[in-house]
Amino acid sequence: MRDESGSGAERARLVLPELKLDDLLAELHTRLEAARSTRDRVHALLEAVVSIGSELDLSTVLRRIVEAATTLVDARYGALGVIGEEGERLVRFVTTGVSEEEIAAIGHWPHGDGILGLLIREPRSLRLPDLAGHPASSGFPANHPPMRTFLGVPIRVRDEVFGNLYLTEKAGGGPFEEEDEVVVTALATAAGVAIENARLYEETRRRERWLEASAEISTTLLSGTDPRDVIDLVARRAREIAGARVSSVTLVDETGREAVLEAADGEGAHHLRGKRIPMDRSLARKALADGTAPVSDTPLTLPTTRLGQIPEGTAPTPADQTNQNQ
Repeated sequence: MRDESGSGAERARLVLPELKLDDLLAELHTRLEAARSTRDRVHALLEAVVSIGSELDLSTVLRRIVEAATTLVDARYGALGVIGEEGERLVRFVTTGVSEEEIAAIGHWPHGDGILGLLIREPRSLRLPDLAGHPASSGFPANHPPMRTFLGVPIRVRDEVFGNLYLTEKAGGGPFEEEDEVVVTALATAAGVAIENARLYEETRRRERWLEASAEISTTLLSGTDPRDVIDLVARRAREIAGARVSSVTLVDETGREAVLEAADGEGAHHLRGKRIPMDRSLARKALADGTAPVSDTPLTLPTTRLGQIPEGTAPTPADQTNQNQ
């Protein structure tokens, strides 16, 4: 009996360490997998940072940021909304994951209502397991792809909120996790630096183009070119550098009561040349009076939407055209 009892106890002592060793090995394996996953994610984050930081074209930078964010957290859809100067609405929306057909079916991009508006008013990270369950949710427009899980992270350029990253529909159907938020927040920090660099580059390049245009126009004038051709050149270069659809050069008539569009360039320009505008109705009057550059964010209101159909006497001012058609 003692031998049998002793033999059973001995077997128990041998089995228990094996069980503990199996548990330890399983835990070690789990931790190694987690460490490997973290390492791979950090590596992917660094690659994304290098990718967006090596580009100086702002449009390309914004697209790379969205693509990198969706890849890092396995999101099906991603977007970057750029906030306007007034700090209340979205003025640009860069997306990934949505097809051209879906974009056309939706009809318009969001301006900053619902959850997107909440992130504009309260710029801090937001994770939601179900978009529809949040009190600020305003639903989706017709033909919008279904979206449930959500992660939003602000992008700051210095102390200014430039915009927000929006990510939806995590792979596998589960919610976005805290680690996802940490990774996207780190990406957003690097994105802010890349955006600032791209904007500084664009401003520098634009300044160089204005200087080049000024030199070209001065040379043309000194060469004895017909003044009307020089005015046409001014309108053409202004439209190209400003990125406007239409530009025009306005001169004051002999009476000082009307502005005459001496030159125009761009869509429907031939319908604008020679048009006369009462000075009291022209946004250009301030520029002509004191040399300042008035800017209007209000869309130009015309009887028709096509510039080629503008009736006599209702031609827009250069300031109107620049802001309407950028």
